[in-house]
Amino acid sequence: MLSEKHQTLFETIRKVYEQQQFMYKNDVRSVPDRIVSISQPYIRPIVRGKAKTPTEFGAKLDMSLDSYGYARIEKLSFDAYNECDVLQDAVERFHERTGRYPERVLADKIYRNRSNLQYCKANGIRLLGPPLGRPKKDTIIDKKQEYIDNADRVAVERSFSLSKRCYGLGLIKTKLADTTKASIVLSIIAMNVGWITASSLRLFIKTAFSKIKSLLWRRQEAPQTVVLVF
Repeated sequence: MLSEKHQTLFETIRKVYEQQQFMYKNDVRSVPDRIVSISQPYIRPIVRGKAKTPTEFGAKLDMSLDSYGYARIEKLSFDAYNECDVLQDAVERFHERTGRYPERVLADKIYRNRSNLQYCKANGIRLLGPPLGRPKKDTIIDKKQEYIDNADRVAVERSFSLSKRCYGLGLIKTKLADTTKASIVLSIIAMNVGWITASSLRLFIKTAFSKIKSLLWRRQEAPQTVVLVF
């Protein structure tokens, strides 16, 4: 009689055998919900197309930043999904929180499909990037605004890098699916706490220097007093 742990492991091994047998008999190299790790059967291969790592294994997530610099996980899954479908849901959640739609959305080119462009246009949202198709001759591009948008867009990439280097997102050692998701969420929370702490410190220093500057300015305007000490 197998224990619950060993019974789960046995079922996973049997599933791997069935998948490998199916690919061998049908001469294919892929199968739905393919298991690539016996200890972590929930992990799926995700094709990223990068030169260094064309295929990655692990959780896939979409993260957004608001105008205050706070990060939010918009979608988290171990299966591959199309990022384009996340944008509209993320904007609607922003509308629920604030009661208004954002003035602009800064996203990668992959999010600029026809559906998202029509959605943003209908809600008065400016989506970063040029319009689809061949550019028209009379199209006027605001180079300054485009530069500002691209510079602000870098903040999202910087947040991903910061969460991986400083908050443990790049080294998840948990084995279970729930604990892995919890570790990812805690990493983003820790990054937000760090951002709040840094922002509070900057505000404190700015306020302190403003008060010191104000006191020095008042002393300069005050009449000079000569004091004799015997």
